[in-house]
Amino acid sequence: MKLRLLTLFLAGSALFGPAALRAQGWDPIRATGGWAFQEVDGSLVFFDPPARSLRAWMKGSGLLSTLQITLPEVRKPLPAAKPDPVAKGPVTTDYDAAGAILYGIPHRQRPQAPASKSAPHAASEAPACDAVPERWVIDSYSRTWMVCDGRLVILNKDGQIETASALPAPVEDMGVGREGILILYRTLKPCLEKRDLRTGAVLWSYGDRSQLRDAAAQPLLVPLNRMALGADGTVYLAEGASLALTVLDPLKGPKEPGQAFFTCHEALPGRAALGRVGRGPMLSWAGKDVIFSVFTPAQVKACGAPESTGLMLARFDLLGGTLEWIPTPLAEGHRLVGLLDHEAVFLAPGGGLAYAPIR
Repeated sequence: MKLRLLTLFLAGSALFGPAALRAQGWDPIRATGGWAFQEVDGSLVFFDPPARSLRAWMKGSGLLSTLQITLPEVRKPLPAAKPDPVAKGPVTTDYDAAGAILYGIPHRQRPQAPASKSAPHAASEAPACDAVPERWVIDSYSRTWMVCDGRLVILNKDGQIETASALPAPVEDMGVGREGILILYRTLKPCLEKRDLRTGAVLWSYGDRSQLRDAAAQPLLVPLNRMALGADGTVYLAEGASLALTVLDPLKGPKEPGQAFFTCHEALPGRAALGRVGRGPMLSWAGKDVIFSVFTPAQVKACGAPESTGLMLARFDLLGGTLEWIPTPLAEGHRLVGLLDHEAVFLAPGGGLAYAPIR
């Protein structure tokens, strides 16, 4: 009996070493920030920068698992060429003009082309450091797909890098679809890819891919389009200020896209005013044919939403074709990251979690 207890003690010591013991005190309510991925069981996967780890956590259960990961180094920019003479005055492009016309985005909210190319030369001399992950999802093989420094990095179940390939533009949303990974880019109009689970190769794409070049050269500062995946893998796309959704079959992809329209108080709602904030996250409610999206009160004044001092949740009923507005007490800057049975989960601007009731 004593021998058995000693064996169990030694096994526990190996499992809960110094790093693991420190992880036991990790609390996302205080520590987390940035972004999170919600698993199908309702748990949330956070990135812990100091530990270079992905931590799976569930409300009521605490820390479920920790995976230490290898991150790629930040790519070194090419040596700067001698800068060409640049004309004085504001720099605008056709991409700026289209954004201002379509979505009313002020030019001051969009990045301007640099007047000098001397910065890359200074950056190339900086010491190498790990790239910071921006988005991540976990597939059915326990592999992690991570957007990191303009690359799609695939990590094996041990957190080691399998492949890393360049992406054509900044990414806004990712999702684990049926037999593939869905990637929505941050572009003026929706541009979506489905990639093979084994190789990461593009299986099909939806939208005008020519705009990826413009998005890479001059990234948008705010998101204009969003994506959510239904329980059966159906892809729902929200485009710009519209409160209708484009519907894509997970296998057919761009073939025969559909449209889902929603009524609010028995009437079609108007278009949202995206303004300087852009379009907020959109998530599917697990086990229910419902999608939630988040807006500021000013964005949806003309859409039948009630008065609110906090963020507004839009509840899209996919079966009933109705839209319901749910006010929250949360201020602008909170980011929707998950949906529980009775609560929506937000990341607070200064770090930590906040909750709002849903129905």
